Amino acid sequence: MPRFCPTLTTSSAPQRKSAPHLRAWKLACMLGGLSWIVLIANTAHANLLTDPSFKDESQLPDDNAPPAVKAQYRMMEDVLRVRQFFDTTIPGTLKKYKLVFSFSPRAQDLTKKEYFRLPIQLRYGLRDRWELTGGISPFSPNPFNQGPEHRWGLAEVKLGVRYDWGHWGKVFSKVTVGLEGRTPLGKPPIALSDYYAHVTPSISTARPLPWKYTTLFTSLIYDRSLEAPKREHAPKEIMPRNTVLVIPSVLYKPGEFGASLEYSFRHFEDHLADTRLGHQVKAGPLWDVPLWRTQSWGLPGKWQVEVFGRVTFEEGRETDTGVSVRVRWRTTVREVFSKKSYERKPRS
Repeated sequence: MPRFCPTLTTSSAPQRKSAPHLRAWKLACMLGGLSWIVLIANTAHANLLTDPSFKDESQLPDDNAPPAVKAQYRMMEDVLRVRQFFDTTIPGTLKKYKLVFSFSPRAQDLTKKEYFRLPIQLRYGLRDRWELTGGISPFSPNPFNQGPEHRWGLAEVKLGVRYDWGHWGKVFSKVTVGLEGRTPLGKPPIALSDYYAHVTPSISTARPLPWKYTTLFTSLIYDRSLEAPKREHAPKEIMPRNTVLVIPSVLYKPGEFGASLEYSFRHFEDHLADTRLGHQVKAGPLWDVPLWRTQSWGLPGKWQVEVFGRVTFEEGRETDTGVSVRVRWRTTVREVFSKKSYERKPRS
């Protein structure tokens, strides 16, 4: 899920609420955006029942590999395939009793922050269409920057559930609904935690587009702030806010290399403060590193590298731009504790 900085106020006086006609206009913009997404989706003529399981032949060992070896690679690639890029979560759930561990350190912290985030997530296939998710977000001192937040700690813990709805009529080939809760731990930097617990229902969809290897993904997310249980109250300058997000994105992935364009529409509503809109655009390439390649380097699991430029607009704030690098590592618990996973293996 995308994260946002907490709202800080410089005055104890309540800020003016949006006028009713302005709120209606913002709501109309949101509904118009959703209609636009559905309209684009309906222009696609691909097979709606396309099986999202592994099909990328570039991820296999060479043609001379025994059939049993290829079958093993296909099975592992299907379990560890790309499930998220940028702020987009691809619909679908793990197969029954499958357990996947993922690790995605925030490389951009090394240049801008005094700490280094190391989020960890577990996904478990509870049933064929049901999936449990959990995660924790530790952070460590940044070896390149110093300051008051140069320390170890835990930012938050989260727990969620997702259900694979399957296809939805003639509009989307895949629909997944989810509910996630998260709460802060300890006393992390304010930029990592806003002192509040969050409940986040979401819907993610997929639709193949007419262009080969291209898919439209759409996420609708509502993030609700609540008082965190058994925690001290947030400072007065930190205000809770509720957020509605609509995130359409297009992924082009003909093989191990791909590219994506993502747009995020955001509607913020602060308690005792005005509502406002935000927009963010991300674009860049990604590398879905094949298993045979990482195994030849002696690295277990599945690796994914994303490089993207980012432009963020939010009413009342300066435009924010930047370039980020994100590395995701997905593996099974069995691989982590197996010595063979760290041995270098030739492609065939």
